[in-house]
Amino acid sequence: MIDKRALRQPATSDRADSPVAEKLGYLEAALNHLDDGFTMYDLELKLVAWNDRFFELVDFPAAEFAHVGKPFADFIRYNVERGEYGPGDPERLIEERIMLARKFESHCMERRRPNGAILEIRGNPIPGIGFVTVYKDITERRLAEEALAAANEDLERRVTERTRALTSVNERLVKEIEQRKSTLKALKESEDWIRLIADGVPVLIGYVDSDQRYRFANRQFETWIGLSPEQIQGRHVDDVLGPNINRTLKEQMTQALAGNTVSNEFRLRLPNGKHIQAKSNFIPHFAPSREVMGYFILAQDVTEQRQVESALRQSDKMKAVGQLTGGLAHDFNNLLTIIVGNLNLLREQLDQDEHIVSQIDPALDAGRRGAELVKHLLAFSRKHPLRPEVVDISILMSKMNDLLKRTLGSEIDVHMNLCKTGCLVLTNPNQMESALLNLALNARDAMPEGGRLTIGLDLEEGTGSRASDTAVISITDTGTGMPADVAERAFEPFFTTKPPGRGSGMGLAMVYGFVHQTDGTISIEHTNRAGTRITMRLPVHSAEASTTDAAPHDLSAIPPGHETILVVEDDPDVRTYTVSALQSLHYEVLEAAGGSEAVAILGRDKAIDLVLTDVVMPGSCNGFELARTATELRPDTKVLLMSGYPDDAENSAQTPNLPLPFLAKPFEKRDLAVAVRNTLDAARLQQD
Repeated sequence: MIDKRALRQPATSDRADSPVAEKLGYLEAALNHLDDGFTMYDLELKLVAWNDRFFELVDFPAAEFAHVGKPFADFIRYNVERGEYGPGDPERLIEERIMLARKFESHCMERRRPNGAILEIRGNPIPGIGFVTVYKDITERRLAEEALAAANEDLERRVTERTRALTSVNERLVKEIEQRKSTLKALKESEDWIRLIADGVPVLIGYVDSDQRYRFANRQFETWIGLSPEQIQGRHVDDVLGPNINRTLKEQMTQALAGNTVSNEFRLRLPNGKHIQAKSNFIPHFAPSREVMGYFILAQDVTEQRQVESALRQSDKMKAVGQLTGGLAHDFNNLLTIIVGNLNLLREQLDQDEHIVSQIDPALDAGRRGAELVKHLLAFSRKHPLRPEVVDISILMSKMNDLLKRTLGSEIDVHMNLCKTGCLVLTNPNQMESALLNLALNARDAMPEGGRLTIGLDLEEGTGSRASDTAVISITDTGTGMPADVAERAFEPFFTTKPPGRGSGMGLAMVYGFVHQTDGTISIEHTNRAGTRITMRLPVHSAEASTTDAAPHDLSAIPPGHETILVVEDDPDVRTYTVSALQSLHYEVLEAAGGSEAVAILGRDKAIDLVLTDVVMPGSCNGFELARTATELRPDTKVLLMSGYPDDAENSAQTPNLPLPFLAKPFEKRDLAVAVRNTLDAARLQQD
């Protein structure tokens, strides 16, 4: 509602159908359809203008408060009495807020109401006139931001940039208001005041009459379609919107003239070349006779909102797939332990029979390839140990230049654009090289007739809430591109568009898992049949460090055993293989099918030097519980854990007061021999 007395004109303009009164009516109706509430108080802090949404958001009784001249103090007193501002002396709380209001200073704040709603309250003074305040319900936006903050650092950057942009817009608006001080006194009595309110709202507002001609348009039209309100006024919608938008919105406009409220969402290219996702609402305007006089157009840019929703859906989907692959990997590791381990033992026994060995070796190789595939699955689900070290990515990528050119062939023109300064990242260099090679091979397959592959490395300085710098690695091809539905699934394990035999679908899944293990992000920019860009963003490391892997062990160099080992494994086939392998290494072996049976064996008098136990076992006594019990019953007995689920390795290293060595499944006889010998020898060194 706007105080019509503020627009009183001489007698010749005092008719109800005067242009100003008519446009004021349009504006009131439009503002009452906004999602935001607003109020305006004069210099005496008395209510001058408002819309219905204000009373809905702050829950004031309109019958009592929706009156021109209602004092600001009455609103504050009502809030104090219902506890909106918390405990304290009511009169002091009221006086504090009135004193702040009398300063007529710009402010922007958020207030959480007792009902849980979060309001953004933005106020600006109008020198010589009063104060205008906009109330926005940001509850859903705040909840969405909180849900996404931990999962998407890149979103934080965009939100920061968006906040900065909004702040800049607000500063420009304040400067514009200051530049127009000479005309502010007349704004309350002119159409300029109506225009200022409409143009200050970040929503496209328009009114079209029953002849499909614009009677009102705010300044947002200039940003959206490149025409100012003055150029739009009185023109037909066909001339204003153009053929493309008209085709998209024709049905909605027809429905609005028929008296129906309709919404639509469409993609719009702005005059500056930027594409946005726009949401439009068409609201019919009825005369008292229920005849449709025209319709209001309200439109908002929902691009960022849709991007956030899409990112959240993708993140949830990839998390679910990762959990599934991690669980499958555990079972596969048990199976591969049985297959590879027993084949290895069989090969040792038949080493002199070349014919049989020639049949066993391919099976062993297949089992080992299966183990590598499981590692890829675990890399995707981020459950495979990364073993990182600090690597200068610019040097690593430079050294790969010749390898890439030889691998991709002469039809692919490879270009590297690397930043001049060093770029240190905490990662595994072998997996990084594998990821880059994987992406390059995928790009080559997308360019069957040859093309250009550009590999870039830039250093992006940290801004806002992200203090650290970021290494930005991009792989861009000029190939066939990919449709949106393919890009959405590109990182899923085993998803591939290549013909049978040309790809397993694990390449991009492995890269995805590796990047996220490195605390980075990966994204695809795609266009159908016009090339693809894949971008990896990895946090830059500030200090140098290095890690080295242990040297491989030769089984013949490991001394034979003589100690007694208790093997605890619920899978009978895995247990049988493990017992056989240890016996072939001359250890004395006891076995148990579960934790309870193992505790009973530990309670006997027989000496036991080592307990080799699986982590995940049925019943109440798992591997960790058994390790604690064994340590209590026999302090000198050592424990070695084994599991096909890599999370157990991390848990074993972090077990309070019980750091335990770990043997990952699948393992071969050599791996078992090394792990057992190291555990026993470490125990002997501690005793010495």
